[in-house]
Parts: sequence; structure tokens; C-alpha cells
Amino acid sequence: MEVVAVSTLTPRMRRIVLGGPALEGFTLKPGVLAPHIGLVVPAGGGGAGAPPRIYSVRRFDAAAGTLEVNFVLHGAGVASGWAARARPGERVGISVSGGIAMKPAGRYVVAGDHAALPGIAHLLENLPADASAEVFVEVPGPAEQQELTSRAATSVTWFHRDRGSAPGPSPLPAAVMAAAPAGMQGLAVWSGTEHGTAQRIRGHVRQTLRLPADSCSVVAYWKASVAQGGFEHYG
Repeated sequence: MEVVAVSTLTPRMRRIVLGGPALEGFTLKPGVLAPHIGLVVPAGGGGAGAPPRIYSVRRFDAAAGTLEVNFVLHGAGVASGWAARARPGERVGISVSGGIAMKPAGRYVVAGDHAALPGIAHLLENLPADASAEVFVEVPGPAEQQELTSRAATSVTWFHRDRGSAPGPSPLPAAVMAAAPAGMQGLAVWSGTEHGTAQRIRGHVRQTLRLPADSCSVVAYWKASVAQGGFEHYG
């Protein structure tokens, strides 16, 4: 697959659009609001490709034959380093899309950090107009906020916390617990965060809310102190 366009979204996030004949016949997994793909990028120095990394699909346009993936530029890691220097014409490999299918709900609680922002944007754009969503996003600062659009009635709360200068627990678990208290009905929860944060949210979803598997997806996108590629996220 070929890189057809590259652009800067925010100081720390870059948009890369893929296309070409290899995308013919590609489809997203049905029922998945925030799908992901396995992406194989060129290794530095022109060598063989690095092992696959899992990335959220930001947007897929079957008619145009394009697939958009947005990368957080965190200054380390093979995929992030490649994304920072990628140019149109380069080739990458992808695998079929994956993710957890969820049944439709009347109300969604959505929470994620910087790495999950592309998945959150995709999810919101694909919610039905008769749904509502309460969204919580943690990013390093105001410059990393992005416009989030949806047909659903949506409220978005931004938390600003640069992990390099503001250590401590994420505010996301408390936000999810307040937005989705015990006993709430007709609810679905989607979350993409650091591993430790995901464990806290998962505990609330499973033990307090007792949501069925098709009404929740709590994904660990990364793990503190573990290098990129050394940790695979789960659903």
C-alpha cells in the first residue's frame, strides 16, 4: 500500500493517508465503532519492515480508495519515527481490520488519551443521530485538541496533562465513573488509554456496571515504561 498524502494535524499528531491498488477489497470489521489495523512500516536505513504495530483507523473511504491513519509523534519508536518523516510514494503493509463489535446503545460514555483520539473521532462520526455521547479526552495541552463531530448529541470534556511534567493518575477513570454510575441502563462504554488506566476503567465497567461484552470495549493502547512494540493492546 502506498502513502498518498501527509499532513500535520497538531504539533504532536500527523495524518497519513494510504491508498493504491492494494486497498481494493479492503473492508472494516462490521459493528466496530473504533476499528484498528496492523501496520508494517519501513525500518530505518531502508531495511526490512518492522514488526506490525496496531493503529486505529481514523477514516476509511471505500469510494475514494483511501485509508487515513493518524500518528502521535512521541519522539521514540519505529512507527512514530517513520510517521514523522514519511513522504508520499512510500510503501507500507497492512492487515485486515479488527476491533470489538458493540451493539447499538442509546447512550455512550467514551474516554481516551492522546493515542486514542483518532479512534474516538472515528467512533463519534459513526454514531447514529438518535444516540448521545459523553466524551472525555486527555491530551498534553490545548494545542492537541481537535474538532470532534458527530450526528449524535455529544458533549466533550478535555483534560490537559503532559505526562512528562504532570505525573500521577489519569483523570479518566473518575470521569467515567461519574458519567456512568451503578444502575445506569441502555449504556455502552468505549475507552482507549494507558494499561493501568484501562484496568481501573475495566474494573468499573465489569464489576460495577456489569455491562455485557457487546456493550463495552476497554482497550489498553500502550503501557507506561514499555517501549513501543513491546506491548500489544487488548479489547
